[in-house]
Amino acid sequence: MDNSFITLGLMSGTSLDGIDASIIKSDGENNLDIIDNKYFNYPEEFRKRLSSFILNINNRADIEENISTYKSLERDLTLYHSKISKKIIGENKLNIQLIGFHGQTIIHKPKDGYSIQMGDANLLSQELKKKVINNFRANDIKNGGEGAPLTPVYHKLLINKFKINNPTIILNIGGISNYTYCFNDTLAAKDIGPGNVLIDGYLKKTKGINYDKNGDIALSGNINIDIVNQFYEHEFYNVQQKHSFDRNEFDFSFVKGLEFEDAVATLTYFTALIISQNIKKNFDNEIEIILCGGGRRNLALVNHIKKLLKYKIKLIDEFSIDGDFIESQAFAYLSIRSYLNKIISYPSTTNVLNPVTGGEIKINF
Repeated sequence: MDNSFITLGLMSGTSLDGIDASIIKSDGENNLDIIDNKYFNYPEEFRKRLSSFILNINNRADIEENISTYKSLERDLTLYHSKISKKIIGENKLNIQLIGFHGQTIIHKPKDGYSIQMGDANLLSQELKKKVINNFRANDIKNGGEGAPLTPVYHKLLINKFKINNPTIILNIGGISNYTYCFNDTLAAKDIGPGNVLIDGYLKKTKGINYDKNGDIALSGNINIDIVNQFYEHEFYNVQQKHSFDRNEFDFSFVKGLEFEDAVATLTYFTALIISQNIKKNFDNEIEIILCGGGRRNLALVNHIKKLLKYKIKLIDEFSIDGDFIESQAFAYLSIRSYLNKIISYPSTTNVLNPVTGGEIKINF
């Protein structure tokens, strides 16, 4: 008897560039078939409106004060998710049983008891005539956790699928960097600092560029080691003390006054240093690292990490998995686990007091 579900996972990350969509087939446990992945680029005008809104949100009260803008953005964002969903579902001609809808994180403040993801699950359910699972982080936070990272249970499935038997880290470099450590029955995870957020934020602010393609700008500049040394210890201490981050917690102003290329080079090295030192502090040289997320395409960033760590590092793509879609696949997988009331987070992954399930089912058709 096949207990598998065919599900669609949707993810819009901290880079605010667009939507990743993935269809998988899984039983929510050990079986996994990745059927398709697709990316949808947000229109520039919408991206700017969304980015501008998020930059001005420092707490939940700020959202309430700007609720009409929030609702307008939320409707547009949900309809963009509906558009890519209809496209990928239509192309594959499959009966999608569940949709894992992460939404767009607006503000993440677990210590204050909330993490807000923009996205109207009722509207998406109505648009697609499907069951939608959303609000994945709330139950974890309600039970004393940080609501992040949530991808470790999927990372563990991938490591088993790759038949890796050694201590392994999956290092995801998105807007924020996080790792999942997996070996035997041990599963541990945390955010470990900036990923692309400092670099992309600086590029958008100064030149209107969305990202440093291949790390070319960083490679053309000179690293200002004095500035790195001046700010590194303070930032590393802050990163060490925390388990998860909001994108607004990272500030690139310390490179102000540097030439453009040198600023990008310095931010890139600074990011690599924090990631590397955090991993070194927790793990020894016998560990294997698998990179995923958009940051793995930044050659300057990856080369710095390789030199600073000297560990065995591979791209997840070497295992015939597209490293751009791990999180959208994860939320497709988490939607199944949520629907079946299975555990999605553990004390060792989010600091939750006890293992919990999460997600809410919305049916509006």
